[in-house]
Amino acid sequence: MSIRKTINSIITTMVVSVMMAALGVVWLLAAGPVSTVAEGYIGGVMLLAMIAILLLGRKLRFREPWVTPLRIISIFLAIFLTARYLVWRVEFTIGGYGIVSLIAGLTLFAAEIYSAGFALLGYFVNVNPRRRTPAPLPSDVTLFPSVDIVVPSYNEPAELLEVTLLGALNIGYPKGKFQVHLLDDGGTDDRCNKPKIAEQSLARRHALQQLCQKLGVTYHTRVHNDHAKAGNINAALRSLSGELMVILDADHVPTKDFLNKTVGFFLQDDKCFLVQTPHSFINPDPIEKNLGTFNDSPPETELFHNVIQTGLDGWNASFFCGSAAVMRRSMLLEVGGIQGDTITEDAETAMILHAKGYHSVFLNESLSIGLQPETVMSFIAQRVRWAQGALQLLYFKNPLTLPGLRLTQRIAYLASFSYWFFPFSRMVTILAPSMFLLFGIMVYDATTEQYAIYGVPYFLSTMIFADFIFGKIRWPLISDVYEMVQTPLAAPALAATILRPGKLTFRVTPKGEQLDRDFIAPTAWAQYLLLLIVFVSLIAGGWRWLDHPGERPQLVFTMMWEVINFMIVAAAVGVTLERKQRREEFRIAPSRPIPAVLHTAGGRRMAIRLTDLSTGGASFRITVPTPATKSFQLKENLMLWLESSRQKGLVICIPARVMSDVAGRVGVQFQYQNIHQKAEIVDLVYGDSQHLETRLERRRKRISFFAAYLYIARKSAAGLGNHVQFVVLQGVYGVMQGLHRLFVAPMQSLWTVAFPRRLTANKAKRD
Repeated sequence: MSIRKTINSIITTMVVSVMMAALGVVWLLAAGPVSTVAEGYIGGVMLLAMIAILLLGRKLRFREPWVTPLRIISIFLAIFLTARYLVWRVEFTIGGYGIVSLIAGLTLFAAEIYSAGFALLGYFVNVNPRRRTPAPLPSDVTLFPSVDIVVPSYNEPAELLEVTLLGALNIGYPKGKFQVHLLDDGGTDDRCNKPKIAEQSLARRHALQQLCQKLGVTYHTRVHNDHAKAGNINAALRSLSGELMVILDADHVPTKDFLNKTVGFFLQDDKCFLVQTPHSFINPDPIEKNLGTFNDSPPETELFHNVIQTGLDGWNASFFCGSAAVMRRSMLLEVGGIQGDTITEDAETAMILHAKGYHSVFLNESLSIGLQPETVMSFIAQRVRWAQGALQLLYFKNPLTLPGLRLTQRIAYLASFSYWFFPFSRMVTILAPSMFLLFGIMVYDATTEQYAIYGVPYFLSTMIFADFIFGKIRWPLISDVYEMVQTPLAAPALAATILRPGKLTFRVTPKGEQLDRDFIAPTAWAQYLLLLIVFVSLIAGGWRWLDHPGERPQLVFTMMWEVINFMIVAAAVGVTLERKQRREEFRIAPSRPIPAVLHTAGGRRMAIRLTDLSTGGASFRITVPTPATKSFQLKENLMLWLESSRQKGLVICIPARVMSDVAGRVGVQFQYQNIHQKAEIVDLVYGDSQHLETRLERRRKRISFFAAYLYIARKSAAGLGNHVQFVVLQGVYGVMQGLHRLFVAPMQSLWTVAFPRRLTANKAKRD
C-alpha cells in the first residue's frame, strides 16, 4: 500500500508541476508578437479543435478512460485562449480616455480576472474526476460496523420529522447494527425556560418525545443552543456508541440501500473519515417553480453534486455537505467533533480532517431525497449563508496556509470557496455596458474585429469546455440567472462579512413552506432597478448608433452584451413573482407500477392505477372504467389495498378520503390508523434509489448553445410578462379598492343611516 501511495504522490506532483509549467509556457506564447491575421487563424483553429474534441467526446459517450486525454487537451486549449485574451486586454483595451474610464475599465478587468482565475481553478478540479461504485460489504453481517443515524432538528414540524425518521428506520441494514436518533434543538432547557417561548418549546419537546417513543427512536436534547447545528450534533456525539454516524437533515429522507452502498468504503479504507452522497430534491426550487423550468431542464444543484464533487474526489478533497453523509465517529472525536468556528461547519470539518491526513469519498449515487426552499427569500438566505461561511473559512482557516493539506487539496478548496465572490463580478458585468451606453465611459476599448479575434474565441472556449464537462446537467445562462437572483442581496451581505467576518449567526433555512397566494418577493425592487438600467441603456445604445456613427465598432458587441444582460435580469424579475404552493407535500410518480384495489364504503371494488404519490395522499385512475365507477363523492371514505414494498407477499390496507375527482383522476388523502401504514407509504415514495436516479436522469440532456439561449429567452419573456401582468392586475385591484373606500363605502354608510328599516327588511327577506 505504501508503494502505491508513493507512486500516486509522485504522479500527482508531476501533474501539478506540468500544469504549472504549461501555464507559464502558454502565457509566454500568448504574449508573443503575432500579426492580427495570424491571431485570427490561431483562435479559429483552436476553437475548431475544441469543437472536434467535444464531438469526439460525445461519440465516445464521455466514457473513462478514453475521454481523459481529450479533457486535458481541451483544458490546455482553453487556457491558451484565456491567456491570449487577458494579454490583449491588458495591452490594448484599458485606459486612454481619462481617469473615470481607467477606473471603470480596471474594475471590469478585475471582474474578468476573477472569472478567468475561477475558470482555471475549475479546470484543475475537473481534470481527473473520480467516479466510484459502492464498495461491497462482507457476507458475514457480524462484521458490519455499527451505525448511529442522527437527525438534527430545530424548528421543523413533527410531521416532517416523522417522515425522515420513518425513512431512516426503513433502511435495509441489520436491525441490531443501527440506531436512529432525533437531536432536538428546539426543546432545549434554555428555550423551555424563556418566558416568551417556554410554552411552545415545552409542547414541542413533549410532542417529539412521544413521536420518538412511538417509533422506537432515541430522543436527545441539551441545555443550551450554543454553536447551532454543530453544537447540537456534538452534544450527542459522546453519548453515541456506533462506529459510524450518518447525518441527515430534518427534511432528507434516505433510501433503503443508503447504508448498504456507503458503509463498505470504511471497511475498505481505515483512513476514510467521510462518505458523502449527492443532495437530491423532491420539489422545485423557487427559480424552477416561478419560471416553470422544473420538468424542462437539469436540476441546478447537480452541477456541484454530480460533477464538481467527483472532480474534488479525484484530489481527495470532496467535502462534507451537512447531510446525506456517513462519518467515522472516532475521527470526529479526534478533532473535537463538528467544527463551529464558521457558519459552514460541514466544509470546515472536512478540511480539518483532510489536514489530519484522512480520506474522503464521494459516491455519486442519489441515496436521499430532501426539500428545497419554497420562497425566493429563503433560497437567497440559504445561499448567502453558504457564501458567508466560505468567506469566513478563507479568513479564519485559509486552505492555502492551513497546515497538513496537500498542494492539490489547497487548490481544490480554494476553487470551492472562491466561487462565492461571484456577486461582485456579476454586478460589475451587469453595470459595465451601461456605463458606456448611458454615459459614454469607455470601459472596454475594442473594435468589433478585435473582439472577434480575441474575445469571441475566449468566451466560446469557456462555453465549449463547460459543455464538455457539464453539458447534460448545466445549460448556458442557467447559472447566470441563479446568480442574478442572489446578487442584489448577496453582494452587500458579503461586503459586510469581509469587513466583520466574525459577526455571523447560523440560521436554519425554512423548508416545506405553504404559500396560499401569489405575491411579489421583497427582493423584486432591486431587480426592477437593474432591469430599468439595462432597458434604458439599450434605448440609449440605439440612440448612440444613430447619433454617433464613430462608436459603432464598440456598440456592436456592447449592445449584444446588454441584450444578454436584459435576458438574465428579466428572468430574475420573473422569478420574484412567487407562485402559490398549497400542497403540503410534493407528489411524485410511483417508482414502479403498483397494483392496487379500491374498496368503497358502498361495497364497490375496483382495480386502480396510482398516477402520483406522497406521504399525504395519492391520485389514481380506474384501470377499467364502468358506469358503476363513474364518479366519487367528495369526502367519501375509501380503502386502498396494495402490495407492501417492505415485505414481499404482504398486502396492506390504507384508509383514504376523496378530495377531488376531475376528468377521471381521483385525488385522495390518506387517513392513517397506525404508524405501520405510514411507514409503508414512506417506503413507496422514498425507498427506491433506482427510481430516484431514473427521475434525475430523465432531466439530464444536452442541448445546443443556440437552443439554450432560445430557452432562456423564452422563459425570460414569459416570466417578465407574467410578472408585469400580475403587477398591473394588482394595481387595478388596488385602484378599485381605493375608489370603493372613497365613494361607495361612504354612500353605503349614508344609506344605512337614512333607510335602516328598508335595509333590515331586505335582509330579513333574503334570510
